[in-house]
Amino acid sequence: MATIQKILNTNNSSYRVFIRKQGLKTLSKTFPTKKLAKEFALSMESDISAMMSIRGRSSNTLFKHLVDEYLLKEYTGSRPKAQAKILEFWTDIIGERVIMDITKNDIYVALELLPSNFSNATINRYKAAISVVFSYACRAFDLPTNPVRKIPSLPENNERIRFLSEAERTRLFSSCRGSQWDKLYLLVLLAITTGARKGELTKLSWNDIDFDRRTAYVATTKNGQPKVLPLTDSVIKELTLFDTKDTSLIFASKIKEEVAYCFTKPWKKALEDAEIKDFRFHDLRHSCASYLAQSGASLLEIADVLGHKQINVTKRYAHLCIEHKSSLINRVMGGI
Repeated sequence: MATIQKILNTNNSSYRVFIRKQGLKTLSKTFPTKKLAKEFALSMESDISAMMSIRGRSSNTLFKHLVDEYLLKEYTGSRPKAQAKILEFWTDIIGERVIMDITKNDIYVALELLPSNFSNATINRYKAAISVVFSYACRAFDLPTNPVRKIPSLPENNERIRFLSEAERTRLFSSCRGSQWDKLYLLVLLAITTGARKGELTKLSWNDIDFDRRTAYVATTKNGQPKVLPLTDSVIKELTLFDTKDTSLIFASKIKEEVAYCFTKPWKKALEDAEIKDFRFHDLRHSCASYLAQSGASLLEIADVLGHKQINVTKRYAHLCIEHKSSLINRVMGGI
């Protein structure tokens, strides 16, 4: 059976749970609130395996060591440095805590410490990052529950659609042609005509290009699935101007060939010269989708080009498919 003891501290009080089961050593654990203590007692009393697991690795492993093992053995994403940077935030706050002692309230408090200018989407990424770490702990460290699982995500508004007008596109191409970085036009042309993400493009190497089939092979995408990008004649023509016929990165740094070139400054300069405002590199992907929608492509076709797994993500372009809808209605209903 379980008993809960109130402990009076200098500034506040805490609650210690004692759980005794026949054949098992008495288990005790302290919580900041009586509600958390009761929840723990109920979960342990109803599940002997959970009570036994608490004596496993989760009872003496620090969170910082859990993060180290997760990044080494479990993480398979394409952005290890970015993931490690986010988890560094969590390690700074709860790194010295035993993972078994970390509660949902601890996560709430830590999320409140994130900068106030962070968007809901960014905060959700921080929550998701620690959640997958605790999910790993449940599998590998016998942690009974993931304390992040019941924390709801914040509402996001990811439906921004900013695409280049024909005049803007002409000016941007012209300024990219005149850029100090000779491959800026090629990169922008690739982004608009394929709809690929910046990371997918900057990681392309010359052996990913099939000039005969006019395609580019992307090994790792955001959703974890490889994909093939069809290339237009203009892209092929531009690529041949730089082809090194080796395995190096197409957009390699001039200092380290194995690292992609940082084109932030020439990109901003090109936008400034073209007099284009409120436009990000990612909006080239939106431009591709918008052009497809305005030219009659269906949402399924746009989703296939962009690599969307969920059609709901593609629906943001639905209002641009006017011409396709009109031709469909007239073809089917025109005789009525």
